[in-house]
Amino acid sequence: MASVTLTTPVLSVHQAGEAEKLLAFSTTFERVDYGPSVTLPSPYPVDTTFPLALAPSSQNISINDLIESVKHLGRTGRISNLLTQHGAIYFSNLGLSTAEEFSQFASAFGWTPHEDIGNPVRRTIHAFNVATANEGPNTEPVYPHNEFGLSPHYPAYVLFYCFSEPETGGETPINNSVVLYDELKKQFPEFIEEVEKKGVKYQLFYPNTPQEDTTSAGTSVLQSYGKNVLDTDTVEETRQKVETEIARLPTATWRWENQSEKNPLGDLRVFQILPATRRHEQTGRAAFFNNVISRYLNAIKAGSLEPPYLNKKGKLQPPAFYGDGSVIPHQYMDLAVKIVADTRSLVSWKRGDVLLIDNHAVQHAREPWTGPRKLLASLWDEPTTS
Repeated sequence: MASVTLTTPVLSVHQAGEAEKLLAFSTTFERVDYGPSVTLPSPYPVDTTFPLALAPSSQNISINDLIESVKHLGRTGRISNLLTQHGAIYFSNLGLSTAEEFSQFASAFGWTPHEDIGNPVRRTIHAFNVATANEGPNTEPVYPHNEFGLSPHYPAYVLFYCFSEPETGGETPINNSVVLYDELKKQFPEFIEEVEKKGVKYQLFYPNTPQEDTTSAGTSVLQSYGKNVLDTDTVEETRQKVETEIARLPTATWRWENQSEKNPLGDLRVFQILPATRRHEQTGRAAFFNNVISRYLNAIKAGSLEPPYLNKKGKLQPPAFYGDGSVIPHQYMDLAVKIVADTRSLVSWKRGDVLLIDNHAVQHAREPWTGPRKLLASLWDEPTTS
């Protein structure tokens, strides 16, 4: 095992390739071998490890000492430097055994808690800024996406914590969004030109089911946008409060559907037209930042890839669209899927381990599993400056 050295953020080819020798984690952390790690291709420097794997240099380190060390690394910007260079960090052998300890660890980096607005996926709170990662069934994969890539309001950093590990499967595939952009531009420059000009269009459907309903992995109108709704509110008051919450997302439009005597409020469909690529704030590199691969693969699985885009239950489940409403040609999406498969790391889990990703530069997914796998997630924004 080699000691990790820290320094101020540097992006030169030579120094980025020597990241493990640059930042000093004092005596707390050291680099370790991690089987699932891969080497990132261009535009990253040669031998850039993805994810970088770190572990405490002592097996006897206390939780308090661990937290204080992370706080120091956060204050000095050193952890951000490693993330800029590698995109993701896998922390092993941390000894974290509860959601509360994970919350302390995640909070120590010094970032600002991310507020969900219109989250389409159910998450159960376990501790401060810690919730379940995804409550979908273990037999179903989650396809590659940037966290909240279908919203203008997305976190900068995502941490996953293994509360209990699977018996088989359950890996968290991660792929680099900068690499994905570069490879797509090399092979289909006309696609990147088109998608940067038009953006991409999403639609999310929220049924009006009871606010306490937990039978679905998805969320309802009131679970996503009804935090200010009272039981005593009229239908019009409820609708106004829901729409006020949606309007916090400046690019959102919406419509109410399926209103009836039994469902006077109606179900809700929200639309977003967003950029498909974004510049990484620290490096200036372009990244393929969106959820279109996930949409495309879900449509294939649902048998709704072609018009009228209805799944086996007769519900609308379209693939990925350009911002003007035209479908993104399948050949472009097929290439994106292949690039992800060729460059990804399949992060495998041990209880107590943590994966930290730079959401601007890394997409993540989930493989099916057997056994008691349970991941918790913690989402963070850059700290606000006054």
